[in-house]
Amino acid sequence: MTRVKVCGLTRAEDVRLAVELGAWAVGFVLAASPRHIVPAKAGELAAAAGDALTVGVFTTQTPAWIAAAVATAGLGAVQLSAGADGPTVAEILEACAQTGCHPLVIAAAGTPDVDLADFVLLDAKAPGVYGGTGRRLDWELLADDPATPRKDLILAGGLKPAGVASAIAALHPVAVDVSSGVEWVPGIKDAPRMRDFFTAVERADQNTADQLSKEAADRVAIDEAEDARGDAE
Repeated sequence: MTRVKVCGLTRAEDVRLAVELGAWAVGFVLAASPRHIVPAKAGELAAAAGDALTVGVFTTQTPAWIAAAVATAGLGAVQLSAGADGPTVAEILEACAQTGCHPLVIAAAGTPDVDLADFVLLDAKAPGVYGGTGRRLDWELLADDPATPRKDLILAGGLKPAGVASAIAALHPVAVDVSSGVEWVPGIKDAPRMRDFFTAVERADQNTADQLSKEAADRVAIDEAEDARGDAE
């Protein structure tokens, strides 16, 4: 089952809908962005998230600032979206520990010590912008690249209801991360598009399950045919 993270949330009603639809995580952008909110607001929205993982999205802020924001908002995870331009995973874990917080860490693939993170994020970037661009990554090309992370992978980058299935089929991530693909305008989600996205993810997972079942049945049929041929000989 592919998990869904809905990011760039700015309204409590959108948080509640995401949770109702089965979101694994909800994200709040605490860095420069059209979807930016302050830590206190993130805390208010996190209170509406129920059991979903609450994620603060950061870029080039200092570890101390990030740790203070996580503590203020009561967040369960930190997303480091700036890669090599931002703080390391180790720096964040140390700074958060000093405030008594122990969040999960989602780190962009370019983060120097990304191997220390709980999840690895693949997202599209633009000059001076770390994610949230709406640009689509080439999933098939990434699938063919041996350097593409495979473990604990979260995919972002221009995901929409119409295209998320191809991303899942290509890379089989643990989660997909959507923001602009389910919005009216930055920060304001569109309920029908959100529902369509979750439905598309469910269908993609079902297609994967059906394919695996078919492959397993084919293997059984081949084994049985070989056994029968061996008995006949």
